[in-house]
Parts: sequence; C-alpha cells; structure tokens
Amino acid sequence: MQSGITASSELQSAFTNFTSDTNLFSLPITIASESLQPLDRIPFPSPHSGLLNSIHTLSDILTPTNPLFLLLRRAPSSNELIAITYIPSRAPVRQKTLFASTRNTLMRELGNEKFSETVFLTEREEILDPAQWDERAKGSAAASGGKPAPGATRAAVDDGLLSVEERELQAVKRAEEEERHGTRGRDLMGAGGSGADFVAGQSKGRNAMKISDEAKSTLTSFKDPAASEGRLAIFSIDIPTEEIQVISTASDVQPANVADSLLQDRPSYTLYNAPGVPGTIFIYVCPGSSKIKERMIHASSRLGMTKLAGWEGVEIVKRLEAGDPEELGGGRLEEEVRALSAAAGVTGGVVGGGEDGSAPGSGTGTPRGGFARPKRPGKR
Repeated sequence: MQSGITASSELQSAFTNFTSDTNLFSLPITIASESLQPLDRIPFPSPHSGLLNSIHTLSDILTPTNPLFLLLRRAPSSNELIAITYIPSRAPVRQKTLFASTRNTLMRELGNEKFSETVFLTEREEILDPAQWDERAKGSAAASGGKPAPGATRAAVDDGLLSVEERELQAVKRAEEEERHGTRGRDLMGAGGSGADFVAGQSKGRNAMKISDEAKSTLTSFKDPAASEGRLAIFSIDIPTEEIQVISTASDVQPANVADSLLQDRPSYTLYNAPGVPGTIFIYVCPGSSKIKERMIHASSRLGMTKLAGWEGVEIVKRLEAGDPEELGGGRLEEEVRALSAAAGVTGGVVGGGEDGSAPGSGTGTPRGGFARPKRPGKR
C-alpha cells in the first residue's frame, strides 16, 4: 500500500544535517502539502544524555491524536539511529491510513540501512515512559535469545521480521483488539470509544463520513422489527469516497441462511431483524483476504455505524463480529437468535439499549456488552 507521498527537499536537507550533527537527538517529521516535511530538530539536553534521559524532550510535540514520524539518535556522538512511526489510536482514520502507507516511502528515501531499529507505536506513553523502553528491551532479549543492544525494543525486533504490509496489518489488528474491548481513552476516533461519526449532508463531528441516500433510507426500514422480520441489509464503505453504501437487501431471511448472504471479499456491516427478536442484530465481518486500507477504515468506523443506526431509530440488541462469514454458520447465529428471543421473553421488552448505536434511552432490558466474536462452527 503506497500513499503517493514523497520526501521533500527540505526533509532531505534536514536529514543530512541531522545525521552529521551528533548533538541532535531527534528529527520529527510530518506530512504536509502532499509531502514529508521536517519539523524543528531537538538537541540532546546535555552532552552526557542518552536515549532514556532525553525522551522527555519529545513531550511537547506528541499529542494523543496527531501521527508523527520520529528519528532518534541513541546517544550523543553516536551514529545509531531509531525510526519511530507514531500513529495514535485516537487519530482520524484518514491520517492513520496516510501515515501507515507512507512509512515505507520514508524509510526507503532516507535509506533503510541508516537505521538500527524501526518501531511502530500507538500510545504517547510508549515513547515517553523510560520503563516501557526497558520492558521492550527485555522482551527483545528474550525474543533473540541473547543480550539486546542498549535501548533495543521488542517491537523493533518483530518489525524486522515482517514485511511492510504485515506490519501495517499488525497495527490494524491491535487497533481492532482495543476497540473490541471498548478501551476508553484509546478509541480510534475521538474520545469515548464512539468511532467515526457518519452524517448525511452535514458534519455532526470532526471525523464525519458520508452515507448515501439509499443507505440512509435502508437504515430507517429497520426501525420496526415486528414489521420487518427476516429483513437483512449489507452495507460497506466505498474507500475512494469514504461513503457508506448499501450493497444488497433481502427479505424473509432465516438465521441459518445469513452467513451465505454475507460478503466474502471485503469488510461489511450487516443489519438483520431476526424472527422473534425485538430489535436488530448488527454483524461486522472482515475477511482475511480484504485489503489493509479496507480493514483499517471499516474497523475504525464500525462503532460509528452502530451510532448512526441509533440516530435513525434502529434498536441494536446484539453486535457480532466475524473474520469470515462461515464463522457465523454451523448453527452459531441460530443460537444467538434463540438466546435473544428467550431474553426478550423474560424481560418483556428489548434486549439491549444505550450507547454505541442503540437509540438513546430506549431500552431497559438486559444490558448489552461489546462486540461478541462468534465461535467457529463446532466449537461450543
């Protein structure tokens, strides 16, 4: 995955100066005007400071939402350089994708051989906390079976064993895992784990994305589960336009047939009004064969999709996640539907309600948890 961004002449000049002046600790790099641009270089705080005694000088340039490339020198008078790609989990999805896809270009144009380590980090504290550098250094020693180089990180060792695409995929999986467990303060888009906000025709949040009129109209058709039992609709994000579009709809779909209806080649969001369930089931599927950018955008936006459904009056009572559609086969979805129907019978009302997508204040039944990863067929 390439972004088309290249290193500016200003960066090439700043990097030459950085490599020749061994009193400089860091060269921060950002993306601006469709190119890689240098920021102000940061010197070592003293001639005797090493990496761990100097990382506090990065505090002012690291934010929880802005990605950044950081080139670090391990110690004064040393030619050993470290390249950090910092893509915080709360950064806008477009920025995350842009920096991830530009990383390889940066290393290639500056010279991969000039860096002893390359590290991919997603949290500010992972850079600023000396204890975390020590912990990664110990992990690196265990992974290599020997003593690590001073300040070496496990992430750096792992990075060297993976291709660029595999490293990006690893970052996506990490982000998916954090969002799956609803980790507050480490959400992908904005604060509070809400995901991207989707708005038709206007911005309702700084990370707004578009939804087609057809998709919005399809969403509203799920407001009355009793009148639309068996209804199923599949949505996906068009990557070039970042617009939610409806892919297909169907009626009178039985739970046993849902898995066969899902997309096999790209991520998708599915709404399903199962017979006997007083609400809508939301299904997120992300096939392993899908592209990195597709995975990143859909993973970062799935909670936003449930939020949009809530705005349109759709009551989401269960959220399911699968890597591939067949994970929902083998009777697994039927089992979920039976459980939801039974819970509705006990509570006499809707099964879920609350944040992340259900209509605000519209449910007093059994509380809903986070995304439930379905078991594979045969695993009970």
